[in-house]
Amino acid sequence: MPGLESAPKRPAALRLPGGWIIAVVPLIWLLGLGAWVMARWSRLPRLVPIHWDLLTGLPDYWVRRTPTAVLSVMGTMGGICLAFIVLAWLMLQQPPPQALPEMLAAERAFRRQAALLIVVSAWFISFLPAFSLLPLPFDALRVWMALFGAVLLVGTIVLVRSGLRMRRKRGGIGPRP
Repeated sequence: MPGLESAPKRPAALRLPGGWIIAVVPLIWLLGLGAWVMARWSRLPRLVPIHWDLLTGLPDYWVRRTPTAVLSVMGTMGGICLAFIVLAWLMLQQPPPQALPEMLAAERAFRRQAALLIVVSAWFISFLPAFSLLPLPFDALRVWMALFGAVLLVGTIVLVRSGLRMRRKRGGIGPRP
């Protein structure tokens, strides 16, 4: 109708690279690991490691193999993964601020990268119970720790650069010389 101004168009919803199936893979993995544990319960060791020394990667705390202990480890990791998935979803659902289109694009890129880092962290965290329950060599934990540390470091650097890019587009930081 003449004289009525149209409401501003809301940008398309942000999507996670690979879609949400990628985000729920850690939960599917934990369910599969739980089924494997149930099928091989009698073959599991009587003592299950649940904590490792950060420097050596060797277990330094053990518990007896009981349903409560195993469910606690699996449930804790599942709860953390679910919290991360919800956090990533919320990160992508936040309404964008009213801003210039180039600023909006920078913020959307930042949100998407942050959500992706959160989901990748859930992937790594979901694998932790495997070190307790699967017959993996001790060096596997060291490799896991190195990979997870590298992913967190690179992800943090990417997010800082993306955040600085956003701030520069707002006019808060001058361009690099």
